[in-house]
Amino acid sequence: KCDGVRPICGPCQKSPKDDPCEYTNAPGRSRARALEETVSRLEARLREYEHPEETPSMELYDPYQHSQAHDSGATMGVNVDRPFSSNSSYSSPSSSYNSPSSSFFGTSTLRSSPGKLCGSSESSDRPSTAGSRISLPGTRSLLELFFNNAVSFGFFLEHSRFSSSALLPLDFGHQSRPCPGLLSTVYLWGIHLSSQTQHKDLEHTLLMRALRDTASDLSTSNPHPHRFIHTIQAETLLGYYFFRNGNILEAKWHASSAVSLALGCGLNTLRSSHEQQQWSSNINLPPPQDAIEEGERINAFWAAFTLYQDIAVTVDPPRSVCGIFDTPGCQIDTPWPLDMDMYKKNILPPRSSMTMHEFLNHIQQSVDENQIASVTNVITKASLLLHQASFVAGQYDSNMSTTEAQTLFSAFQSVQQLISSLQSQLAPLEVFDHQNQNLSALREIHLAHSLVHGSNIRLNEIFLNSDADCRQYCVKSAQAIIHGGGFDVAEFGCVNPIMGTLWTLACQTLVQEIVRLRSLRTGENKDKEDSLSASLQRGLSALTFFSTNSALMDKSFLSSPLFNVR
Repeated sequence: KCDGVRPICGPCQKSPKDDPCEYTNAPGRSRARALEETVSRLEARLREYEHPEETPSMELYDPYQHSQAHDSGATMGVNVDRPFSSNSSYSSPSSSYNSPSSSFFGTSTLRSSPGKLCGSSESSDRPSTAGSRISLPGTRSLLELFFNNAVSFGFFLEHSRFSSSALLPLDFGHQSRPCPGLLSTVYLWGIHLSSQTQHKDLEHTLLMRALRDTASDLSTSNPHPHRFIHTIQAETLLGYYFFRNGNILEAKWHASSAVSLALGCGLNTLRSSHEQQQWSSNINLPPPQDAIEEGERINAFWAAFTLYQDIAVTVDPPRSVCGIFDTPGCQIDTPWPLDMDMYKKNILPPRSSMTMHEFLNHIQQSVDENQIASVTNVITKASLLLHQASFVAGQYDSNMSTTEAQTLFSAFQSVQQLISSLQSQLAPLEVFDHQNQNLSALREIHLAHSLVHGSNIRLNEIFLNSDADCRQYCVKSAQAIIHGGGFDVAEFGCVNPIMGTLWTLACQTLVQEIVRLRSLRTGENKDKEDSLSASLQRGLSALTFFSTNSALMDKSFLSSPLFNVR
């Protein structure tokens, strides 16, 4: 025990240490005192979240409540009955891509004034406590803008059901409407995708609210009947939000939260053919009411799975991409997902077991025409193969033993066969009608092809400098990603964040090939070099275009020194 002797106490004299003794009554703040104050602040913040009823509330109001110029009076008021802290370290970059839906927001502006935040005239939520007043664009417009891009960011719920419940003229948090965390997150995405720069401050406010509501939806005293699935959806959307904005630590956190809750709800064993085997879940969901609800649960698991894998591929070293889904104790029996339109036709995938294990080990699985036709199905498998290709490539070492090399080559051939098989199921991009096809559907088809080609590159790039066939395979896949069957990707408006990883991978492959050709100094390679340079510029143009709205592409990819090739 410290005896208080100065300048060095007795115990420290007997056992010398590097750090000097600190005293609570010394001038200035000691390191121990600073840590104590930090702990006190964090404990206070924790009490805020655990006891939201003890802190002021606030409510959003509809700026169009006196006008029918927008949404024909169909906007909803939003009452926020839990606090948020403006001291959060989270930040949200402004978004300004030109969207055809941007006109929905008219001339709405942000403002603040004393008093409570009011809902629209259709909402009965009028808390008496004081708060901040801000204007929120019409919720119907926000939902429409969000749904135009929702599939690219892991939205797995049925659109019309969600939209109908979100627009009900009921209080924010009413059990007939979506959970507050999910609704706040959807509004956040709507504002984020808006081209109206005056919404920048509102986006940060909605982000704080979405984080707070999502964190507390599972512990509220009046539990929502769909709180678990809605929270998985909110965490997935938040994961994509941070992924898109380059906040990788936060993206990983929310992806892990979505995955943990999905596993806790037993979504990894849905429609298992092992009826007697039960996943040791702590949460028992009620039986699904129909095929749509069961399909939502299936797709919920795979949406969280895909986000988790894509983030790992993007930011983790190849040897470290393995995660919770690669652990021996994690069994996945849930069948591969289908498109929502199929569930709406009462079509469900066949029962299965060891879904991922059997797929990766070439064990014959039941594959029907619905699975082949499902873009969601192909994207999920392609994301898995990109992850597997990254892992296999990461095991390569030029000094590995003969036994290790044989093991690696066996794994290489196995993954290559899976990639080729999946690629054969995809119709060429050139056959799709670019003019008349749904833009969202084209964007997903383009993503499926890009993931497959990216898997090819990631797997074969380990032999890029030593094997001519692998090198040409990588170059062709890189050009396929960049040219995308002639699609004008700028028309997509926004894309899944993983496209930044894939375009960067393709550009890096082309850079390496251009450098190799230049080193040969032969005139016969000039035409080929010019062709590759044109493809490289097209790829860089895509990255540049989307980097204006995605900090991930801007600060993580375009800063690469490999792109200084001229």
